[in-house]
Amino acid sequence: MTPTSIRRSFIVIVLLFSGMLAFGQHQFGNSRISGDFGFNGMYYIPDSIIGAEKVDSKVRGNAFFNILYSNGGFSAGARYEFYQFPLIDFEKIGYKGQGIKYFFADYKNSFLQVTAGNYYEQFGNGLVLRAYEDRQLGVDNSLLGARVKITPYKGIYLKGVWGMERDYFEPYIGRQDFLSGGDLELSFGEMFPVIQQKGFTARVGASFVSRHQPADFDYFFEIYPGTDSTAIAYIPSEKIPYNVGTWAARATFGYEGFRIDGEYARKINDPNVSNDFIYKPGEALFLSATYAMKGLGIAASFIRADNMEFRSDRMMNLNSELMINCIPAINRQYSYQLIGDYSYASQPNSQIGAQLQVNYQIPKKTALGGKYGTDLTFNFSRFHDIDKQPVAEAVANGTPTGTMGYTSDFFKFGPNLLYQDIGLEISHRFNNKKWKWILAYNYITYNLEVLQGHAGMMRGHLVASDLSYKITPKHALRLEAQHLYTKDDEGSSVYAMLEYSFSPSWFVSVGDEWNYGNPDPEHKTHYYNISCAYVWNTTRIALNFGKTKEGILCVGGVCRAVPASYGVGLSMTTSF
Repeated sequence: MTPTSIRRSFIVIVLLFSGMLAFGQHQFGNSRISGDFGFNGMYYIPDSIIGAEKVDSKVRGNAFFNILYSNGGFSAGARYEFYQFPLIDFEKIGYKGQGIKYFFADYKNSFLQVTAGNYYEQFGNGLVLRAYEDRQLGVDNSLLGARVKITPYKGIYLKGVWGMERDYFEPYIGRQDFLSGGDLELSFGEMFPVIQQKGFTARVGASFVSRHQPADFDYFFEIYPGTDSTAIAYIPSEKIPYNVGTWAARATFGYEGFRIDGEYARKINDPNVSNDFIYKPGEALFLSATYAMKGLGIAASFIRADNMEFRSDRMMNLNSELMINCIPAINRQYSYQLIGDYSYASQPNSQIGAQLQVNYQIPKKTALGGKYGTDLTFNFSRFHDIDKQPVAEAVANGTPTGTMGYTSDFFKFGPNLLYQDIGLEISHRFNNKKWKWILAYNYITYNLEVLQGHAGMMRGHLVASDLSYKITPKHALRLEAQHLYTKDDEGSSVYAMLEYSFSPSWFVSVGDEWNYGNPDPEHKTHYYNISCAYVWNTTRIALNFGKTKEGILCVGGVCRAVPASYGVGLSMTTSF
């Protein structure tokens, strides 16, 4: 198929799906048909100053169409995706192709649920299994296979899964890897209602996941590298585990405003490309405690991950491709433009850290609280790599490959600081709640070498202000201003954005980021953006024009690279 015919097919598909959404029949007796359609496209303009590359196809886009049929406890659905000429950031991670890559049939009643086809699933906090989709990140590791959920008694939940992970548009046929696993959860509050009536929460769970992947090759590597004795050694295929198992145990306990959650996971030896083919078992611990009362909330978390990257393919280490589990990022997530490029990316093979957040409301009708009260949020988080002491065999060989790798003191922080955030946010409403002002300060320390592959550390001060004014019940104006001061990386930047909204239909914004502190005078660039969006019922159409700075995009500690771009963008989402 030629590029021209593919583009024509794409246009026909868009028009066809749009027509179906506009005029389609939704209800047939007890049966119901629903779905949604999305398109995100861009016309690219080269710009050598910001590094926006000249691309073969200037017009590119991502599109999908979901359709779902349901009747009582039965449902079935499919999704068609068109990424033949994807946005350049998706093409760079290999998300390119077209076809029906998600389809399923499901039956559910109060006792049993059975799914065949593609499905998403998560056990506990995701330390051993998280099959999910994040379209913004280009993550879709759904499982193709079967899933069974059983509820034999109120408060007892059993799950069993089997399947192969999706690998973008690569075919399933010919693959030899697959996953299988199970999960059990007991909710004592549901089993014994008197527990909930007295204000208690109690829940425990356990999971097991096994990855099967044959090893049909010997793994060769160097020993005594950099010396006159350098030699080639190898790990024979029969010494590479075909089946790698992980298990996890979790618990939740709470009383009234207090709650504590914890999960511990362990993985047996899993030599793979991300850990230099060592045989050390992996482990992870997640702890969280929260307390809430009127005017005060406290949340504290702890995470440690050691050799816990777990993929369907032992030779894969790109982005989130074929990731089976997900070690969550517990630091506070921000939407500030200027520190978006310094978001923390979770490190499943080596991280230990903690997060503390305190929310306090200064009471209403006080000198500091004003008429409506003032909200304060203090945040602190810090993450290091873990302590590692190479085993004697690794030292003697000059490489950890083929050995147990290292030992590690469980609660000892490693020497390298990965990320630190100290933040304070103040939020206040005034003048009959027509005005709202948010003022924030953050001091960020960010390890560029580990987290982005660039040399050095970034230490920066961010001051952000977000002021909104409700002109009328339907009209609102919002002004956002930020300043990042740093002598590191690409230097200081300022950002401002003005947004006007005419609820519920129209949204218009104008913004500009100026990297005025860039050490290279030619790159003291303005990254401007003009956007407009229209919403009608379940349909949203947005148009934007401007420049995007090269950086990263992170959601919950999962990140991907974002290349520089310049051009006109059009997006549409709708559902029926």
